[in-house]
Amino acid sequence: MLKKLVLACALGLAFATSTFAQETRAFTAANGTFDIPVVPQRIVALNDQIIALPLYELGAPVVGSAGRTDADGNFFMRGGMDTLGIDYANTDIEYVGAFNALDIETIAALQPDLIIGGTYTDPAVVEQLQTIAPTLVIDNGSLGLIKTLETLANLSGKAGNFEARYQRYLDNVERTKSYIGDPSSISATMTFMFPAGEELWVYRTSLGAISQVLSDLDFAQPAAVAALGENQASWSAELIQQLDADFVFGFYRQQPDATPEAIFAAYEKFAPGWCQVLTACRNGQFILLPGPAFGSTMTGLELALELVESHVAARAYTPFEE
Repeated sequence: MLKKLVLACALGLAFATSTFAQETRAFTAANGTFDIPVVPQRIVALNDQIIALPLYELGAPVVGSAGRTDADGNFFMRGGMDTLGIDYANTDIEYVGAFNALDIETIAALQPDLIIGGTYTDPAVVEQLQTIAPTLVIDNGSLGLIKTLETLANLSGKAGNFEARYQRYLDNVERTKSYIGDPSSISATMTFMFPAGEELWVYRTSLGAISQVLSDLDFAQPAAVAALGENQASWSAELIQQLDADFVFGFYRQQPDATPEAIFAAYEKFAPGWCQVLTACRNGQFILLPGPAFGSTMTGLELALELVESHVAARAYTPFEE
């Protein structure tokens, strides 16, 4: 194994030497300041949903990405097919391991000129990868969705692509506000239920695109959710009434085990009779949105905004009285 790792590092160093003439600039990431290519040509992402997908939609040259493994042992990028219609099978992106079990040899063989990970990436692995190419750690948790997208656009040389698309999103936010009237008078809760129906999560913030959209629209939150000390909390079935709001959002995925029907059934398993307990659900104001709506891409952001607009704007609804 050690011999293979030495070989992998040698491959990386050989490539680094061959790209010595590449124009570089200083870039400060969460793990320090590095000289990176002005226009990277071969990027490896150490996270699929948070890094690879946003880079790909910006047009950045992603040659490798960490990913997931399904029950049949197949590799896939979380949210890839749902959001952008891509996966390892229909792109030139190579699987480089799981985010916590990266394949250093495969990464080196891809000859990247830039590697991007997150605070979840093992620091020892990050140091090892520095021998192959500049390896940046992006703290998406602290930056938030928009700043993370802006950072990825900047370091990949695609800032112009991001700025134009983000401005269009902001313009659409203003349009939606004008359709809704006074968004701050509308309360909304974000919930997440896995198909097993064993645990319900409630989010105050940091649920990707949907939480950004609700915040940008200035929607209110029920008191119990707004008072959460953390970004999210595991919710007790006995306290389910405390998450009630004018609108309650949940999510499904375009996967056989997480269809809208399966997720509705999971809520019922978690808290039998829950729908009659919540004002939002009794009145058809519990809404399941597709997975990309909580993803980390501009596509997800645009989709979430359109869905909230179509479900809320100019609609008669039964207000929740807290």
